[in-house]
Amino acid sequence: MLMNQLASLQKAYETLSDTLDAAAINRAAARNKEAGPTAADSDDIPEDRLLVLCAMKAVEALALRGYLEILGDPDDSRRLTFTLTERGSAALEKASWAEFPSRPGDIIISTAPKSGTTWMQMICALLIFQTPELPASIPELSPWLESQWPEERARGRQQFAAQQHRRFIKTHRPLKEIPIDPQVTYIVVARNPLDVMVSMHYQDSVLLAADDLRQPDDSERPRKSVRQCVLDNISEMGTTRSLFNGILEDLSYAWERRAEPNIVLVHYEDLSTDLQGEMRRLAKRLQITVPEDNWPSLVQAATFEQMRAAADQLQPLKYSEARDASRGYEAFFRRGSSGDGRALLTESEADRYYTQAAQIAPQELLAWLHRDDEHYALRE
Repeated sequence: MLMNQLASLQKAYETLSDTLDAAAINRAAARNKEAGPTAADSDDIPEDRLLVLCAMKAVEALALRGYLEILGDPDDSRRLTFTLTERGSAALEKASWAEFPSRPGDIIISTAPKSGTTWMQMICALLIFQTPELPASIPELSPWLESQWPEERARGRQQFAAQQHRRFIKTHRPLKEIPIDPQVTYIVVARNPLDVMVSMHYQDSVLLAADDLRQPDDSERPRKSVRQCVLDNISEMGTTRSLFNGILEDLSYAWERRAEPNIVLVHYEDLSTDLQGEMRRLAKRLQITVPEDNWPSLVQAATFEQMRAAADQLQPLKYSEARDASRGYEAFFRRGSSGDGRALLTESEADRYYTQAAQIAPQELLAWLHRDDEHYALRE
């Protein structure tokens, strides 16, 4: 979505620029920069071209506010290109969510990638339909509105519009970038960031086709090991380049709002160790009554082992052009356990991670988030 919007903006900018008398535009822009616009400034520019100058000023304003980065020759408007910054991407995503027509009772599942998204989608589906025999696959019942594939996004909106059952909608946008509706429930699933990194590395290096990962200049460059990826992200903590930084900042916002009645925080480790307890807690928060006789089959269907066995109906990469078709669908569900990330680090490396994390997130959140790590507990 974002790339299409940006491409459209770029095309419109180029098309309009081609109609201009560049010298007149540059003269007016220079006067505006030095002394501010005056009525006389418009005399050099035909009325139908003033719109272009306004568009150029809008682009400049977006760049000054950190939403766009302008590239190219600043003295030649025809050779300028722009790219969205991280702030610009977040703003457009939030605007897209603001345009999505929510319904009372909707469930928004907000997670970082590889933090239990599909697991929570499955749990919500089981609670809503109250049977392991779901009417459709999870990607069909709960499509991803932010998919990079335009056809998939359009299909997802159509599917949600047609649904008559209670909707459950996944997003990888953090809670702080989603408009909050008091009639909608927001479920935030949190996972130890070290384990998130391991799972993401596995997906990117094993499950996705090599051609979709290779950059134009790195066809012969060896891929980083998962340990090196973790260490690099630790060294970059405190900057937007670190995955850990983003996860901790986003979870900090959700943590601050966890007492609100329509916001539910779930720990990935709790899904692993007390699945039935977490499913019952979620049913209560979602105001869903489940007959007692139904619980055993619903919980069984949500176990990691059962989900792995039914991967062809659950995992989203089934419909992605980036998936490595030589891999079975079950490969999407790797282990479903915790601790792999911490096991990669020495004590001093782990200490550096925790020290940096303490500069980003509140201590209470960090203790909750890293509760599966005995080393972290011993530090306290």
